[in-house]
Amino acid sequence: MAKESFLRGAIILAVASALSRIVGIVYMVVLPRIIYDDGMGLFQLVKPIHYFAAVLAISGIPTAVSKLVAEKAAKGWVEEVQRVFRIGLTMMVITGSLAAVTMIGGAPYFAETFAQDLGVKDVIAILGPACFFLALSAAFRGYFQGLQYMIPTAVSQVTDQVVRVVTTIILSIMLMPYGVERAVTGVAWGSLLGECSGWLVLIGFYVLQRKTLLQEIPHSNQAVSESYWLVFKRLAGLALPVVVATVLWPIMQLADTLLIPSRMQAAGFSADTIREGVGHLGMALTLSQFPNIVTVALATSLVPAISEAWSLGSKGLVARRSEEAVRIALLFGIPSFVGLYVLAEPISQMLFGYPEAGVPLRILALGTVTLGVIQSTTGVLQGLGEMMLPVRNLVAGVICKFIVNYVLTANPHIGVCGAAWGTTIGWFIIALLNTIAVFRRVGVVIHFSNTVLKPCTAALGLAVGLYYVHDTLLFFLSNTLSTLIAISGGMVFYFLLLMLWGTILQRDMALIPVVGSRLGRVLQEWGFLRK
Repeated sequence: MAKESFLRGAIILAVASALSRIVGIVYMVVLPRIIYDDGMGLFQLVKPIHYFAAVLAISGIPTAVSKLVAEKAAKGWVEEVQRVFRIGLTMMVITGSLAAVTMIGGAPYFAETFAQDLGVKDVIAILGPACFFLALSAAFRGYFQGLQYMIPTAVSQVTDQVVRVVTTIILSIMLMPYGVERAVTGVAWGSLLGECSGWLVLIGFYVLQRKTLLQEIPHSNQAVSESYWLVFKRLAGLALPVVVATVLWPIMQLADTLLIPSRMQAAGFSADTIREGVGHLGMALTLSQFPNIVTVALATSLVPAISEAWSLGSKGLVARRSEEAVRIALLFGIPSFVGLYVLAEPISQMLFGYPEAGVPLRILALGTVTLGVIQSTTGVLQGLGEMMLPVRNLVAGVICKFIVNYVLTANPHIGVCGAAWGTTIGWFIIALLNTIAVFRRVGVVIHFSNTVLKPCTAALGLAVGLYYVHDTLLFFLSNTLSTLIAISGGMVFYFLLLMLWGTILQRDMALIPVVGSRLGRVLQEWGFLRK
């Protein structure tokens, strides 16, 4: 069957996201050596413009399409499923076209007014069509995700990234002799070709799999036909809160940009110290969010899964899926926190060459657990149709972050670490409010022993092991090798311990694509895994 369980779908998306990020590391390492710091600086000026254009192009529609498609499919209303998709795709064509036309026509204005550098006007113009193809792809992804078929999204995501990286590198090399501004357009062309290729992959899956997917829906002749206008209103109503939340996340980080320099100046820090501190904080933020690949995928898979169960009136299934989501979030979040906390400086040295980034990273590591909980509980609430609740909770978190930033960064003994505390506390507030909201609607979805106690106990052993293994290996190996061996060995130890304790079962291993079932059988035969 094409349809996957929501956990298997989440793992498929997580694997694709991990592969995309690995490919992206090549991009991050190679590109600065081609277009140098001038070129990277020029493209950095365009990023905020491109981001908000992409938000406009997508407009939160994929999540809305995913939820409504899952709802209609659960009731067996095949024609309604197709109607939701057609209307969603039409909306994406309109918003994508608006974004593209605005960026193409307004490129000189955006370059002069926002980027304050006319050298990037061609880059902005090229990224316009990229937003159009992004919007088209988003509609198809929402459709497939609503039917709980995650392979098209995963394949298109990896294809997009591979094409983007390869074409960016080739075009940047070819165009660099004509000047850095022309070379940066190679980066934009890479984005455009990547988005287009990802869309073509989705089109291919749609043509080949649509009939099979629709045949797997248990048909019902009792469909209550909704008018095109009513479907449009429902999609728009579901999408609007998603757009607001999408914009609020960068605003949460914008608090750092707005407050850190002025508040640190008030505390007497020098300009050089402020610049260095902000740079270290940016590195730490990137690392603190990296472990949440799994929970981002989990949230994407959860929306249609919860929507399906809720539409069928199965509160028990909603509770089980919610519990599984929180369990997975904590299983990955707890060891991520331990790894980043214990090895903050070695990891920062290995990846960036700046061990100083380990100071704010150790604070932000606390947030890896709560960030995973935020993403999983947001998926649950959106699946229940409570689209505004995560937004309100996010607003509360942003306000708390602003307050903490304002107070702590002006303390001469804390400085830039105050912003790290602001982010961590903001994430905690959002996670707490989201969890309370889920408990009120679904019930307590945390099995304390398997979800909290055993992972935390295993994580304590992981912390001790990471510290001593890394410290010992440093006598014989470089920091990079010592860190990689300690992390990989520690994670194997952590998950094997949870298998022996019965927290992770053979059916959990079977969810891993391709190798999961066989690996689960082998581990079970060796006595590490229970059925």
